[in-house]
Amino acid sequence: MTAMAPEKTRTDERLDDVKEKVDGGFEKVDAAFARVDARFGKVDEKIDGKVSELRGEMKAGFDRFDAKMDAGFAKVDADIREVRTSVNQLTWGLLVAALGIIGTMIGINAS
Repeated sequence: MTAMAPEKTRTDERLDDVKEKVDGGFEKVDAAFARVDARFGKVDEKIDGKVSELRGEMKAGFDRFDAKMDAGFAKVDADIREVRTSVNQLTWGLLVAALGIIGTMIGINAS
């Protein structure tokens, strides 16, 4: 008995056609995904650029804010020093006046 190769049937041909169409479809999908990946790469680059730009703008803004705050605090410190000086002068003036009054009272009572 000799083994014979099975004959190719119409169903086999149709399956081969379906396989080719499916393979072709997957190739198209793969190509489309490659294009999408490339576009996402460009979008990522744009976003990275914008984020870097935004970071730079924010840093510059914070630097300006820090400078304004430092200047404001320096002014407040100067104002506080001025008030302290005035309070010290007032304290010494009141002390001298009090001593003068006490001295006068002692002088009046002694006479």
